[in-house]
Amino acid sequence: MGKGEKLEETLYYLIEKTNKVARRYSQLRFSANNIDLTVDQWLVLKKISDSKTLTQIELATALFKDRASITRILDLLLNKKLVRKDQGVDKRVYHLSLTPSGENLRERALRIVKDARKKGVEGLSDKEQLTLRSTLQQMIENFE
Repeated sequence: MGKGEKLEETLYYLIEKTNKVARRYSQLRFSANNIDLTVDQWLVLKKISDSKTLTQIELATALFKDRASITRILDLLLNKKLVRKDQGVDKRVYHLSLTPSGENLRERALRIVKDARKKGVEGLSDKEQLTLRSTLQQMIENFE
């Protein structure tokens, strides 16, 4: 960021703002459709659904969350009976899966998320979306 460049004009600020407004939009749509989930809870449901054998540590890593945050989210989802923990061969490791209620709620929320994703790219051509995806992926690789 140059001396004369305003924060609101920086690329990283715009990326962060895009993420925040997208999350806020999705959260409002969840509420409007009586879906009792936060965006983070939905992400956890989605990731568990996508992975047949997922541990809590793998979940935290995949969603860029610390273990304490994932534990809190999982406790809420377990209390809502949306997720189940099954003990693995190693007694210290639990495998996570969705209950039928969790799968149903994930499906309902997914429709809203898909609509939000479409809204977010309105006015962007397929080529622009591909370029944006490629650019962001390159930025990620630059830091890894």
